[in-house]
Amino acid sequence: MNENNKTINNNILIITGGHVDEEFLKHQVLKTPYTMVIAADHGLIAADQLKLSLDYIVGDFDSVSHTLLKKYQEISTPIKTFPTEKDKTDTQIAIELALMHNPSNIDIVGATGSRMDHVLANIHLLMLPMQLNVSAGMIDSNNKIYLKNKSFTIKRNNQFGNYVSLIPFTDKVTELTLKGFKYPLNNVTLIAGNSLGISNEIIEEEAFVDFLEGSLIVIEARD
Repeated sequence: MNENNKTINNNILIITGGHVDEEFLKHQVLKTPYTMVIAADHGLIAADQLKLSLDYIVGDFDSVSHTLLKKYQEISTPIKTFPTEKDKTDTQIAIELALMHNPSNIDIVGATGSRMDHVLANIHLLMLPMQLNVSAGMIDSNNKIYLKNKSFTIKRNNQFGNYVSLIPFTDKVTELTLKGFKYPLNNVTLIAGNSLGISNEIIEEEAFVDFLEGSLIVIEARD
C-alpha cells in the first residue's frame, strides 16, 4: 500500500468474537469518528445490541443466529459468508477487508477474552497492518495492544492507561532507548524471555521509544 493513498483520519472499527464490554464499545464509538465498521461473526451480537450502523459483516457465523443474520440481509448490509472449516480466522478476514479500504487506523474490539489461543493469534495478526505502515491496535476496557517495528512516541495526555509495557515480538530488539519514562533505558538489547520492559510509566509530556532493529508488542494498560 502506498502511504500517500491513505485517507486522512480513515478510522476503521472491527468488532470481533471475543469478549466485548458493551459500555466500553459504546464510549469508543461516541468518541471516535469511524468511517467504517466491520462486524466479524459473534461481534455482530454486540454491534446489534448497540444498534451500530455496519458497513460489512463477515464470518462463518457458527455463533450467530439465522434470525439475526436475516435482519441485516433485509436492510442490505453486505455480508461475506465463509465456511466453518477455513484457513483464516474471522478476525483475519475482517483485518484483510479493512486493509483493502486504505485505512489510516484500525481499532479491533473483541480481540481479547478467555481463549488465549485466539488472543495470541490476534496479536500476530497485527503484523498485517504493521507491514503496510497502518496503525492498528486491539483495545478493551483495560488494554490497548499494538506492534511497532520502528521508533515512536507516546504523548502522556493521549495514553490509554497508566502503564506501558514493551515486550519483544522478535528474538531481540536492539539499541532500545527510553526517554520520558519513570524507568529510562539507554541502548539496551531487549531479549525475548526477559521481563525488563514490563509496567513502565510516562512521567513527562511525551515519552520516546527508540530502537534500531526488531519489533515490539506495546501494551498500554490500566487496572
